[in-house]
Amino acid sequence: MKIRLRGNSIRYRLDKNDVELLETAGKAESSTHIGAGVLHFCVRGKDIDNPAIKMEHDGVHLLVPNTILIKWYTPQEVGFEFTFPNTDGTELKVLVEKDFQCLTQRDEDDSQAFDNPMAGQNC
Repeated sequence: MKIRLRGNSIRYRLDKNDVELLETAGKAESSTHIGAGVLHFCVRGKDIDNPAIKMEHDGVHLLVPNTILIKWYTPQEVGFEFTFPNTDGTELKVLVEKDFQCLTQRDEDDSQAFDNPMAGQNC
């Protein structure tokens, strides 16, 4: 799972393994160790009507209605997004998408990334 934080937005990019875990086990998670601490991100499917996000201790937990995930598991669906109100009046934007293989060579393992639909096309 790749996480990008930018201002009041979080972008989750899940590869094939992450999506399979989310579908079969009900959650996908990632942790980053920083000194003696750990920063933890979790995406969990739940039988709920509305999405929710919460920050607890060292982690950010995104709860997604299973009805949304069932549609997202199909090959043609790329991602979905939510907007959550913050207590200070601002909003948090959250985007969850499938991680596609890069079109240019990078020093990064994307062997579990989804095939990029733009591959083989002239851009």
